[in-house]
Order: sequence, then C-alpha cells, then structure tokens
Amino acid sequence: MDSSTTNDSVQSDTAAKNEAFKLLSDETRLELLEALWEAYDPTDPSPMRFADLRERVSADDPGQVHYHLDKLTEHFVRHTEEGYKLRESGKRIVRILLSGTALDDPEIEPVEVDMSCPYCGGQTLYSYRDGWRYLECTDCDVRCVPSFPPGVITMSEFPPSGLRDRTPTEIGDADWLWRTHRRASVIDGVCPECAGNMAITSIHICDDHQPDWEEYQFCENCKSIFRMLVSHLCEQCKYRWSMPISNYLTGEPAVTAFYYEHEIEFDYSTPDQFSLLLDVEKELLSEDPLRIRLTIPLEGEELSLTFDDQMDVISTERNG
Repeated sequence: MDSSTTNDSVQSDTAAKNEAFKLLSDETRLELLEALWEAYDPTDPSPMRFADLRERVSADDPGQVHYHLDKLTEHFVRHTEEGYKLRESGKRIVRILLSGTALDDPEIEPVEVDMSCPYCGGQTLYSYRDGWRYLECTDCDVRCVPSFPPGVITMSEFPPSGLRDRTPTEIGDADWLWRTHRRASVIDGVCPECAGNMAITSIHICDDHQPDWEEYQFCENCKSIFRMLVSHLCEQCKYRWSMPISNYLTGEPAVTAFYYEHEIEFDYSTPDQFSLLLDVEKELLSEDPLRIRLTIPLEGEELSLTFDDQMDVISTERNG
C-alpha cells in the first residue's frame, strides 16, 4: 500500500468519525435513539414502526422525522421493511448515556468499607467524585505514584451508573470486578473501550529502585512504588493502561494451581488478593533479549515464571 492510499484511508476514517459525532448533536436524533432503546427488547428483536416511533418524539413534521432517521441509518439505526431498530453501535451510544458518563456528576463522601489496606492492614475509606473512585487508608500515608494524594491506595475511573442501588462496600466490590475484567482484556491485548488492538508499548524497569517500604512511598527515581511497569496503548482509540508487572501472573494456570495447592483460591476477584502480589520477587535476567523472572514464595516453596518482552511465559520452575 503506497502513502497516498494510506492518507486517503486516514482521511476517510476521520471524515466518517466527524460525521458520526455531528449526528449526535441534534435533539431529535437523540430522542429517536432513546425511543428505539426504550422499545428495544433483547428477547424480541422486532423493529419499531415509523408511526409508533413518530409518536415518541417532539417533532411534529413527519418529513423532519424521516430526515433525521435517514441520517441515523448511516451509523446507528437499521431500516428494514418492518421498521427501525438500533444497530449495535446505536445501542452502545445509548448505553454510554445511560451509564451516566456524559450526564451525571454524583459524589460520595469518604465512608468506611469492609476492606483492609493491602499495605498496612488498616481501615479503608471509599469515596467518589468527578467520575473517579478513591480508596484510601486511614492508618498510613501510602503513595504509589506522585499523582495520588497521600493515603490514597488506588483511584480509577468508574461509571456513575455503577453507584445506583449499591452500598459503598458493594460499589467497591463491583468496581474491583469491573476493573479486573478490563485489566484481563488489556493483558490479552484487546482494548476494553473499543476492542481495538492494545499491544504492549513499553516495559519500564527502574535501575535504582528505592521505594520507602516502611512508609509505603514511591521511588524518587521512577516515581512509582513498583519497580517494573508494563504499558499498553490502543492503536485505535488511544486508551492507555499501565500496571505492575506482577499483574501478569493473574491469568496463568500454574499460578492459580500453586496457590490452590496451598489452600488459597487465587482468582484476583477481591482486593485482599492484591496483597499476595506484593510478595512476588522480580528479577531482570537479561535485557537483550528481555527476560524477566517473577517468583512467588509461599510456605517454603517457590514458583518461578520467566517472561519475554511480550509478557508471554517461556518457562516455569517450581522448587521446594
């Protein structure tokens, strides 16, 4: 493919995206999407007749309703002889709106939750503001990275819709599971936002890692409490995710079996299991080719896994 063909393709994609955004700037079109969503029944995919659809929007002129529907059929609505129904892209747009991402701005003041700090074992507080979930410790000033306020164990994006009809503890549990599944998708190279390719872009290893583990403070050299960090970037939507290298143990069957033999059900489905990964030993075996060994010590035994530059396991060893 020559450069002119590539440029034409990029320009075409950009034009299509711009057109899709413009479609959602009209109130009647949003009403039509909402009406189709309200009529949508997952067990009965029957289309909605034009006459029924027209009754659910504020526009009086049938010609205007037809005009806006024709615009929506280019991206978000499917038109058949029986009527209209949402495409999968249309359902996704409505789900984003329903999640509260674009509409709500709820807050939850700090409240105690049934979860201990993985660093010091102290009491934790849950709070929510500006679309972010905060988990902080009342007993230590842990600071994993400079962007975290002192005492904040973790902070992450979480849809406002996840707060509805849940207690703070239930919200924390739902948030952990939601992030666990999204993290697993990233590890597998699939973007949890758009399903695009999300390859590893870097594996950062601090050469002089000196965090203050007594006070749980980040290393001044790499600005992280974790020596090895892996970053992924979606080639399509530019969504970025960085995580400690020990997270790559969570999907390995040998690791699950090792913990299970020691009567620990390790599936990374609860925050308390995060503390297990803090004991993992990291060793840089070589830089070219990149080889990293992660070792889990447990009750006099050790399980070691060696990873390559794509975080694929190339060898497993068990001692003890």
